[in-house]
Formats: sequence, structure tokens, C-alpha cells
Amino acid sequence: MINKSKGSNSFNALRFVFCVIVIIGHSLDISHTEWLFRNCIDMHISVCGFFILSGYWVTKSYLKNKNPKIFYTKRFLKIFPLYLITVLSCAILLVFFSTLSPKDYFCNPLFWKYVFWNCITLNFIAPSLPGVFGGNPINGALWTIKVELGFYLILPLLVYILDKLSTRRRQNIFLCVIYGLSVLWNILLLVFAPLFGLPTQLAHQLPGFMSFFVSGMMYVYNTTELEKTDKFLLVPAVILFILHYVTKTEILLPFALTIIIMFLGKKLIIFSEIGQPIDYTYGMYLFHFPIINIFAYFGFFTVTPVFSILVIIFCVLGMSYIAEKYIQQKINRLIQ
Repeated sequence: MINKSKGSNSFNALRFVFCVIVIIGHSLDISHTEWLFRNCIDMHISVCGFFILSGYWVTKSYLKNKNPKIFYTKRFLKIFPLYLITVLSCAILLVFFSTLSPKDYFCNPLFWKYVFWNCITLNFIAPSLPGVFGGNPINGALWTIKVELGFYLILPLLVYILDKLSTRRRQNIFLCVIYGLSVLWNILLLVFAPLFGLPTQLAHQLPGFMSFFVSGMMYVYNTTELEKTDKFLLVPAVILFILHYVTKTEILLPFALTIIIMFLGKKLIIFSEIGQPIDYTYGMYLFHFPIINIFAYFGFFTVTPVFSILVIIFCVLGMSYIAEKYIQQKINRLIQ
């Protein structure tokens, strides 16, 4: 049993909830399954929640030992082994779902283009494999990985600048400026991208999501003050969170969502055993999209959509358990 001490939290439980929401949302979208409450499955909020938690936990981790070399090594070994296994396994095994012969499949330039661009996380350049799933993206969830890696790359620089600013007031101003520029990037791209023929997806790259990462960082730098006032901030945060659906703007969403996530993660310790001692959500996130594509390929959703989604959740959970136990844990021992 895990001791529910003062340091206990339910952040891994929140990650699991976010991951399940993403799995359900992608299952409904890929299978074109109609559901009355589809709008309640907000995958965007789940992804934003992942970024907030990443900004919080990765910053806390880096502040314990401000060594960029060690930090980058640990982050690389945490992200890339399972990521590359996912990309390469899909590229090889999905030959059985291609309309092309094995020879034509592996000799097709699109196959090698997929392998190359996906291995370096630029998935949007080559999202599909030749003759597989009608040309639909193989793993459309992987776009977030390059956003996450971008944050890892600039975090040591951000912490260096924050250290030089020395006072908490200056540090908060600096973080607020980044927050504001990120929100401005998002707004301007959504407005002007169509006018200049640019893809609107540019709004959802690292600059557009820095407000969420920075909100997690800001909580780290102001933990003492925010923990004293979180119960007073919760109601305004919930109101702002609800209003963002009405106003269709995300100006204050990162701030509001951070307060809600941190409050739930720190207060609902009843769920602290979920995801302990190992968090399986990264593997679940990596594996779920291709599995959903396979279920849709066989038409399982048209027969039993609810049961299919449940099977997918347990399937990717099992795959993640195996990956963490036999791959990631061995890697972790190498870097400890």
C-alpha cells in the first residue's frame, strides 16, 4: 500500500483520465461513431492538461539538478525508445493491412518517407503508409511529441533566465510575458493563417501551447503562495474554464485549467494509488491510435462500439505495461 502522506497526489490518475478521454475521442472520430454526448469528450483540454502537468513536473525535476546534459539524456531516454518502437513497429507490421504486395509496400518511397519523418517527430509531413487505412494518418496522436520535445529543449534556457532575474516578481513578469506572447501567437495564427495561405495547425505548435507549459512552471515557482489560496482561486478558475466554451477564446484557459488540475491533483489523494508506482499513460498515448485504426478496419465499431472502446483501452494498457516493464525500466536503470 502507498502511504497517503502529505506528499501523495493524484496527478497520475489525472493523466490516466486525460488519456482515456483522448482514446474515446479518437475512437469516435476514426470510426465515425455517432454519440449524443460526443461534445463532452474534449480531447483538446486533455492535451492541454498533459502540457500543464509536463510544465509542472519537468520543471520541478530540472530544478533539483540544473545539469542540461543529464536533463537532456534522461528526457531523450524517457521519450524516444518507446516512440521509435511505435513508429517502426507500425511501419513494418502494417504491411499486413496494405493493399500493396509486401515488395511494393517496402519499396514504395512513401514507406521510407513515413519512417524518416516520423522518426524525427515531423509526423505531419508523412502521416500515412502506402495502401494502409485508405491513406488516413497511421498515428495522428504523435503530433504532440514534437511540442513536448520543444519545451524540453528550451526549459534549461528559461530556468537560466529566471535565475538571473533573481526576484519572484521579475520571474513572474517574465513568465507572464511568455504566456501573453503564446496566447497572441495562437490568436494571430488562427486569424491570419487562412489569409496568407498558411496551415492553421501552426497555431497548435509549441509557441501556441507555451502558455500551458508556462502555467505549470509558474505554479512551481509560486507553489507556497498558491497552495495557501487555491481554495479561493478554484471557483473563479472553474468559472473561467466554463466561459472559455462560451466566448470561444483561450486567453485565460491555461491559468484556469492549471488551478483546477493542481487543486484536484493535490487534494484528491484518494486516487493517489492509480498509476503508482509506474505511470502507463505515455505508452497508452503512443499505442492507441494505430489500434483504433485496426479496429475500424475490421468494422468492430459498427457492431459493438462501447465494447470496442473498452477493449482498446485495456489492450493499450496491457501493451504499455509490457513496454514499461521490459523496456523502459531497464533504460531507467541505465541512467540512474
